[in-house]
Amino acid sequence: MPSDEEATLVNAARRGDTRAFTLLTKSCLPGLRSLTYRMTGHPDDAEDLRQEVLLRAFTQLESFRGGSGFKTWLLGIATHVCLDYVRSKRRWRAHAQVHAQQACRASAEQTLEMAGTLGAPGFVYEAREHIAFCFACVARSLPPEQEVALILREVLELSNQDAARMAGVSEPVLRHHLEAGRKEMAEAYEGLCALVNKNGVCYQCSELRDITPEGKRGPPVPAVGNDGEPPVERLRHRLRIVRDAPLADGKSRPLHDLMFRRIAAVENRAARS
Repeated sequence: MPSDEEATLVNAARRGDTRAFTLLTKSCLPGLRSLTYRMTGHPDDAEDLRQEVLLRAFTQLESFRGGSGFKTWLLGIATHVCLDYVRSKRRWRAHAQVHAQQACRASAEQTLEMAGTLGAPGFVYEAREHIAFCFACVARSLPPEQEVALILREVLELSNQDAARMAGVSEPVLRHHLEAGRKEMAEAYEGLCALVNKNGVCYQCSELRDITPEGKRGPPVPAVGNDGEPPVERLRHRLRIVRDAPLADGKSRPLHDLMFRRIAAVENRAARS
């Protein structure tokens, strides 16, 4: 949005013009949806946080100075809201989706619900979106500061300067969190994902595609690097897929909404036991 148009809309919104605020935030919504959905790992909580972010932005417009652009400012608010949320929750286990899959197989009701989702009108199973879903699940096992650094820099592809500003840390601290997050993610995937290591325990990408009705299957599951590469290099291959996959707005969203809810329930039970 041109800066003059943005400034006009900001001034109108400050005077209470809700239509101007809607126009101002329209181009920010895809990034906001992506950030909250990936950070929370729960569709309902993500929607609640989006509404909280928009309300905070509307009521705090006087604090917007225009130096970094409205979208950066709004996503900065979203980052802090998401960090507060994640800090208030227990970290997930790195193999959280495998535990939830086992619980699903043990429940006839859950199995039927999964089959209904895969066969629903308009549904398409996209393996690339599922890889992005898996990345979000594993990221929820990281310390919050590492999770947000990875999503801001590696998924949303913000600069170090903007990502550090949004996270409320210095650039050196942001880089430290980012490097630690990359290392932890690479190590988690080594024992988990069969796409990056033939000894991985999880084949969920290919299994889900196989049980999806034939006319609803997207392209085959892509390869992610080679066994001979270092884990961090295989993580880079995966990140290229994760960045491009429309996780929050994709064709497989109903499946991932269902799975995020189930994983959250399984992890909550595990935390109480």
